[in-house]
Amino acid sequence: MLNSQKLAKKVRKIREDMEISQGELAERIGLSRVALSQLEIGKRGIDALELAAIAEALGISVDFLLHEEKDEKPRKSAAIKLNFSEEKLKNLILYILNKCGGKPNVGETVLYKLLYFVDFDCFEITGKPLTGMSYIKMQFGPVPKAAQFNQAVGEMIKNKEIEIISSNYFGKVQKRYISWKKYDVASFKSEELEIINAVINQLSDLTASQIEDYVHGDAPWKIADDQEEIDYNLVFERSAPYAHRNYEGLWREASAKDALKALGPMSDEEYNYYQNL
Repeated sequence: MLNSQKLAKKVRKIREDMEISQGELAERIGLSRVALSQLEIGKRGIDALELAAIAEALGISVDFLLHEEKDEKPRKSAAIKLNFSEEKLKNLILYILNKCGGKPNVGETVLYKLLYFVDFDCFEITGKPLTGMSYIKMQFGPVPKAAQFNQAVGEMIKNKEIEIISSNYFGKVQKRYISWKKYDVASFKSEELEIINAVINQLSDLTASQIEDYVHGDAPWKIADDQEEIDYNLVFERSAPYAHRNYEGLWREASAKDALKALGPMSDEEYNYYQNL
């Protein structure tokens, strides 16, 4: 039988394999998205009723969830962890370059970090990353997964949508991306545009060194293993100034609700007692 930590990981893996978002599963089982996130990283236990609800929502048995077997496979077919959209990435690159690519500090390093913060902020706020691109933890901060990024950029260069040049910036070679095409604003939802613009307004004036220092304080990069893919769910470990919600408060609220649920409904006698205080 699985321990609580392994059970938490198993729930999350099955959910991701089935391409069910945290928000969708949370709604199905009657929990907040924050409470489900806390459950999936092992910071919150799973009671028997929730376990049954999770199993039903995922279309699997409770026994399957609880028992550790070799080559376990849920009934539904597995799928990729993230839905990467190359077209979204291309349009995001064009948008960033059109908005701030002309700034002398915005070279490849700054571009990488702007893409990272847009995707991870979108995931934190909306439950889905904008592009779905994977990012790898490197010494100087997160970098896009080469296979995904290079494929998109290569096609953009081939189609003469962008150009990459090398220039001297304060004694260092800087790789700059030049846009020759207008972005398609209709491809972004209004909430996505707000997030993109907020990232650009906050971070696009930073030098490569400054934005590297800044991203080193972000929980997803700090917690991830070196040279490994950064887990989007680590945004829920964020604190100020990176977090867009008060997670400590949300954790306490979820714990308080758990405690109230464990106490059960208030009796008439107890209710009358408090009314007469």
